[in-house]
Parts: sequence; C-alpha cells; structure tokens
Amino acid sequence: MASIIYLDDDLIQHMLMKKLLKIHIPGSITEFFHEPEKLKVWLQENKADLILSDLNLEGESGWDLVEDFTKISDAPIVFITGHASPDDKKKVKNFPQVKQLLEKPLEKGDWEKIAGLI
Repeated sequence: MASIIYLDDDLIQHMLMKKLLKIHIPGSITEFFHEPEKLKVWLQENKADLILSDLNLEGESGWDLVEDFTKISDAPIVFITGHASPDDKKKVKNFPQVKQLLEKPLEKGDWEKIAGLI
C-alpha cells in the first residue's frame, strides 16, 4: 500500500482530501499534518511514497520547506494550491523532487497524475 502524506494548515481541506483520496487512490495509507515541523519529525522516522502539500501555508511557503523535505525523504512532492503564480510554475523546474504543481479544484486528470507517482 502507498503511504501518502498530506500537509495543509486548513483542517477543512484535510476532511475534503480524506474523501478524495478514498475515491481516487483507494487503499492508500494517508497521514495528515497541519504543522510542517511535525511532518519533518515524522519523516525522520517513517517512509513516505508521496508528499502532497499546500503551497501557501500559514507563515511560510511550501517552497521554504522543499529543501528540508528533500534532505530527509526521497518521496516525490506535489504542491496543491488555490492559485499558482507564474513564478511558482517556474520554480518547479528548480526542484527535481517536486513533480507537479496543481491548482484546486483537482480534476480527474490531476488525480491520474498523482496516482502515477506512486
């Protein structure tokens, strides 16, 4: 079974993502985090197959976390955001571990891309 991590500071998004993951990637084991620091600790002791993260977290950007995540995990990273700026889209190319930058709401094709990374 695939181990998927979801990081978002909005707990309502956690509820939504739990339902969407059951539909689109059934059988996956998902851990949910709303604080990046707790996720970093978890990753030091556990293996993830995929990290899904909101791009705009309270107090910091997902881009601020990429370097930390890549030091402790080789899992592919997919950023999910309500709005991706042109700069955000360019940054993806600078981080090989970041495989996708997707905008909400996710469509069927987006879920296929996510599932293909596992």
